[in-house]
Amino acid sequence: MRLAFAALSLLALPALAGPLLQTDAPEPIRAALAAEAQAEGALLEGAIGWELDLEGDGTTEWLVQGIYPFIGGNAVYVRTFLYDGADTGFATRAEVDLPRSLKAVAQDGPTITLTLYELKQGDPRCCPTGESYRTLTITP
Repeated sequence: MRLAFAALSLLALPALAGPLLQTDAPEPIRAALAAEAQAEGALLEGAIGWELDLEGDGTTEWLVQGIYPFIGGNAVYVRTFLYDGADTGFATRAEVDLPRSLKAVAQDGPTITLTLYELKQGDPRCCPTGESYRTLTITP
């Protein structure tokens, strides 16, 4: 399956969708992200994921956020990816360009609603209290 991003838009309110459970990313995905980070001179601190069934066919896909520390500091940056599931050996990766860490993920068919942490005025950089929303519609 080849995944294409049909839409990525900012919403005023979150879409109605079923919330997904955040879990550790599957080990093969974590290992691939760690190897890629090492090849780029970076480190992978962790990888969290959300299991999806975007096509309603019983096979899974994974939305994964890799967590990477800045060398010599206590801050991290994140990168977000979409992978096919175990039935394809976790193949076909696409990077999703997001400006912040994910707080929550919900799915309604091929549409994923992402809740991101956002800094509000007066928030310390460590601890954002705001939220923003993005929708991602995936087409096969």
